[in-house]
Amino acid sequence: MAINVTGLSNQGNIAKSERSQKDGVAGNSKDNPAVQNGGTMAKDTVKLSGTAQTLQSQQSKINKLPDIDQDKVDQIKRSIAAGEYKIDTQKLANNMASMDSLF
Repeated sequence: MAINVTGLSNQGNIAKSERSQKDGVAGNSKDNPAVQNGGTMAKDTVKLSGTAQTLQSQQSKINKLPDIDQDKVDQIKRSIAAGEYKIDTQKLANNMASMDSLF
């Protein structure tokens, strides 16, 4: 499997075995350390850093969260229905002004 990371390779998508044959490398483990005993190609492996593993774990936790916090929605609905929901107009105006500055 060829992986073109930078997009600068002019070889295109050439499989490892094709690339080995193209470069004149025999299927011999003495000549090519990527070839295992028995003439088969070694498999590529990827090892994630600790930070990448943490990010991957956090991403999976985030993906499991619901899109809507239904408890919060229900709490606001109850507050509005009871007439207890207070809107901080100054904070709302500041937030609207800061959003307007983004555009």
